[in-house]
Amino acid sequence: MALFQLEKRPTATELSSHYFALASLSSFVISVLLISVLVGLAVFHWQTQQALRWWFEQQHQWLCREAEQVRNGPLQETFVMRRQLEMNPNETLGKPLSQHPTWMAQVTQLNGQLVRLSDELSPPYLETSLPLAIQAWAQEAELPGMPGMLGMPGVPGLMLCLPNCWHPEPPARVSLILSMLTYLMRLSMETADLPTAMSLALSQQAGWGGRGVGVLEVRLDYATTAIAAAVGRSLNLQPLIRTFQVLAPGRCIQRQRQQRLIWQFRWRLLPDSSAP
Repeated sequence: MALFQLEKRPTATELSSHYFALASLSSFVISVLLISVLVGLAVFHWQTQQALRWWFEQQHQWLCREAEQVRNGPLQETFVMRRQLEMNPNETLGKPLSQHPTWMAQVTQLNGQLVRLSDELSPPYLETSLPLAIQAWAQEAELPGMPGMLGMPGVPGLMLCLPNCWHPEPPARVSLILSMLTYLMRLSMETADLPTAMSLALSQQAGWGGRGVGVLEVRLDYATTAIAAAVGRSLNLQPLIRTFQVLAPGRCIQRQRQQRLIWQFRWRLLPDSSAP
C-alpha cells in the first residue's frame, strides 16, 4: 500500500508575511526609481540653466565687442567729419563731394562699416534660405588670423557643400546656427595647432513621421591623429551642445575620425507647407 505524504500548506500568517515583504520590496524599488528620475530631472534642469546662462554671456560679450567697434569706427568717423564741417563749412559745402577725395574715402569707409554692422546684427538670408545664409556667413565672418574665412597662410580656406534648395527655416534657428558656427570656428582658430583644412556640409536625411532631419557637419582636419585628439580634448563644447539641444531644438554630436574632428548638428525640419 503506497504512502502519500501531503505537502504542508502555508498558513495564513506566513502568506501575510510574504505579501507584506513583496509589497515592501516593490515600494522600495518604486521609490528608488522615482528618486532616480527626480535626480535626473534636477541634473538636466541645472545643466540647461548653466548652458543658457553661458549662451547669454557669449551673446553679451559679442554685443560688447560690436559696441566697441561702433565706438572706434563709425562714431569716430562721423566725429571727424563733423569737426571738418565746423572748421570749414563754406569750403566743404561749396564744392561737390567728388572734389573731396578725403571725404569720399571717409564716406566709403563709413558705409562699409555700417553694412558690416548691419550684417552682423541681422545676417543676410535669414528668412530666405539656410544655404545662402551659410554662404554669406562664410564670406563675411572674421576670425582671429583668418580674414573673411579665406586667405589664411597654411589654411586652404573653408570648403562648402550646400544644397541648392532647402526647407524654410525659422529665422531664429538660422541665426542660432550661424552664431554657433562662429563660436565653434573662432574657438578652433584660437588653439595652438591650427587645422590644415576645414569644410561645412549641409544635407537632409529622412526622419520619423515623414519629417526630414537637417544635418550640418563641421569638419576640421589636422596634421596628425594625436593633434586632433588633443584639440578635441581642449575644446570645452558641452555648453554649446546643451544650448543647441534646448534652443534649436536638436542634437550636436562630436566625434573623431583619425586626424579629423567632426561636429554634427541635427534638427527636425518643419513640415513642408507646399506638400499635398
